[in-house]
Amino acid sequence: MELLWIIALIIFIIYMIISDRKLKKSKDYKEALRQSKKPPKKLLVKRWWVWGLILVLICGFFVSASNDAEKHDEAYNTTAHHSKKPKNVRKSVKKKKKKISVSNTKKASKPEPEKNTAKAVTLSAGKYKVGRDIKPGRYVIKAIQGSGNLSNSDATINVILGNDVNSDQVTSFTTNLVKGDKINLDGIESTSFTPTPDKYTYKTQISAGIWLVGRDIKPGRYVIRPIKGSGNLISDGSDDDLNEILGTDTESGQVSKVTADLTAGEVILSNLELIGLTKK
Repeated sequence: MELLWIIALIIFIIYMIISDRKLKKSKDYKEALRQSKKPPKKLLVKRWWVWGLILVLICGFFVSASNDAEKHDEAYNTTAHHSKKPKNVRKSVKKKKKKISVSNTKKASKPEPEKNTAKAVTLSAGKYKVGRDIKPGRYVIKAIQGSGNLSNSDATINVILGNDVNSDQVTSFTTNLVKGDKINLDGIESTSFTPTPDKYTYKTQISAGIWLVGRDIKPGRYVIRPIKGSGNLISDGSDDDLNEILGTDTESGQVSKVTADLTAGEVILSNLELIGLTKK
């Protein structure tokens, strides 16, 4: 945009110079100068509105440059906030941190019970749409037969679902499914979707899934440790989001514990079979 302002300014200045040169070469102008009279027509360079227009063009250039700089800074800050790189992310987990979406959540420390609209269903391998094949609501998802990848269209869910926790599998994944989301069941012969209870209780141990601080976890300062399995622990919605790989194999980039302040409204995503939260 700044380029347009510069081009407009240059064109106008060139026009002003050419116009004044033509005027100075005219007979009437030369005759008036010989007779020490006022020329019949003023030079553009001596007209106040010309300089006013030049000033407007210059101001337009600086305003445009300033706006572009602000947009650049905003884009940079947004990218820096949302692209925190996980360390040694396992192949069953998306490499980039994604914004976690949880419907029907409240930021109150003591939330009111809410009616779960979920309806139990069992599905085979395939691709499904929430609102058509699965009713929206909060579910515990388990592999009944076989094992494979459970994922969704916005990449907030991406785990290996099965019954062998010693081979990077999780036995369940708890999450809200919202209308329009697409669920992929790859390689799993049979998968159950079971509605969670309407009543919320604070937990000090949570399985793989997406959880809300203030509803599932009491706000506070915690030491978080892996109890079973290893995997990514990610949070969204606080001033200092979590993004760690919890586990017992510290030589491969895993950490055995992480201390964090969990605030009401913060969303926790865990890909571990089970983690424990100890008040600090």
